[in-house]
Amino acid sequence: MSVTPEDVMGFTEPTRNFLCPLSANVYGIDFLAFTIEDYDTKRVIFEVNKENIELPPGFDFSMLNEDAYRKIKYDFSVEVLQLPRVSTVLTFAVGPQPVEGFKMIERHYFRNRLVKNFEFDFGFCIPNSRNTWNAVYDVPALDEELVAEMLANPYETKSDSFYFVNDKLVMHNKAEYRYTENSIEAQGKANSENIDFSQAGTKADDGGATKSSEGMKYSDDDSSDDEEGRKFSYK
Repeated sequence: MSVTPEDVMGFTEPTRNFLCPLSANVYGIDFLAFTIEDYDTKRVIFEVNKENIELPPGFDFSMLNEDAYRKIKYDFSVEVLQLPRVSTVLTFAVGPQPVEGFKMIERHYFRNRLVKNFEFDFGFCIPNSRNTWNAVYDVPALDEELVAEMLANPYETKSDSFYFVNDKLVMHNKAEYRYTENSIEAQGKANSENIDFSQAGTKADDGGATKSSEGMKYSDDDSSDDEEGRKFSYK
C-alpha cells in the first residue's frame, strides 16, 4: 500500500512500524549536517556534521539492523518547548537522479497526542548535488501542564518524519525526545561532547546495545521504553 502526504496528515499517533523500507530511497538522499538554533538569540540547540566525525577502528555498520539507521533519541533542554521561533539548517546530498517535489512532513506526539506538525517543501534538486535548506518557523505554544508532563516523562515524546518525492514516500525516520532541566547552552554542549563512537558498531559479547548518557542515541530495537541505544551521528 502506498502512503501519501494526505495519509500521514491524518495520523493521530506515531506509527508502530516504518512505512517504507530503506531501499525506497532510490534517489540516494543522504543527510550530511543539521543545526537547530533559537531564532531570536542564535543559541545552538543541536548541531551535528556527519562529515566531521571519525569512525573508530573496527566500526561495523552490519552490526546495526535496518531500523537502527533511522531511529534516534535526542536530549533537549526543556527551554526548547517554550521558544517562539526556531531556525534550522539542513545539508543533504542526492544521487544521480533528479529529485522533483521533495517534501518532508514531521509530526510530533506526546503519549499519542499530536502536539506539533511541520511541513517543508524542498522543491527540485539537480542530480549529484549538495543542497542546503534554511528554514525559520514558529513553534506552536504549549501549555505549562503539558510541558511539565513532557519533562517528567523522558522519551514519551516521539516524532515521525516522512520524506516524499512527487508524493511517493521514499524515507521514514523516527525519533524520541528527552527534555532536561539544563539550559539550552549546557544541553547543546553536552550533546556535542557525547557523540561517541567508542562502542557503536563494534562486536559485543552479549549482542546488546551500549549504555549512553547525555546526547543522542540510535535505538536498535523496537521497544519505545528501552533507554539503551547506540550513540551515533544522524538520522
